Amino acid sequence: MKILLRILSGAVTAVLAVVLAGTVLLVLTERRAPDRMPSFLDYKVLSVLSGSMEPAIKTGDAIIVEPLKPEHVIAEGDVITFRAPDAPDMLITHRVIGIVLVNGEPAAYVTKGDNNDAPDLTPVQRSQIVGIQRWRVPFYGYLSEFMRTKTGVISLVIVPGALLIAMEIRKIFQVVMEEEKAKKAEEKPADVQTHS
Repeated sequence: MKILLRILSGAVTAVLAVVLAGTVLLVLTERRAPDRMPSFLDYKVLSVLSGSMEPAIKTGDAIIVEPLKPEHVIAEGDVITFRAPDAPDMLITHRVIGIVLVNGEPAAYVTKGDNNDAPDLTPVQRSQIVGIQRWRVPFYGYLSEFMRTKTGVISLVIVPGALLIAMEIRKIFQVVMEEEKAKKAEEKPADVQTHS
């Protein structure tokens, strides 16, 4: 039973440490990034706020977007994140359903949300594209948005940090108690039998 409790305690500690480290990392990268987007190993971590890409990407999911590089070739079927033409601070993630060619070279991309009835009104210029969606993390977008609030920072940084400290103090206390028990057992005189 003690082994099972130690394994469980270690697993909880590991999960808390990962949540704490991940939260701190994303908050710090978001604050330091000029575009105010959290990133991890150069990939952008974005929260999905609408259902335009359902069922492939759901509201509340997070997507991992690889920043667009000059050597990237965008093809039909790729899901791209781009800046809205009329609101550069607003990001949209839609699927490429067509490519506008000029002199045989891609000049713009026709996009559409999987859940939308019609394509987007304006083709997307390459200069508007932030990156290509590579992975989806279900429900992490809710957590990511929550992390941006004061309550979120308290809940996801301070509370896990306090729990980790409390668990370590508990471990230290257990070790001290076990050592005291061992000392008392050594000091206790052995029963001596006498014969008369």
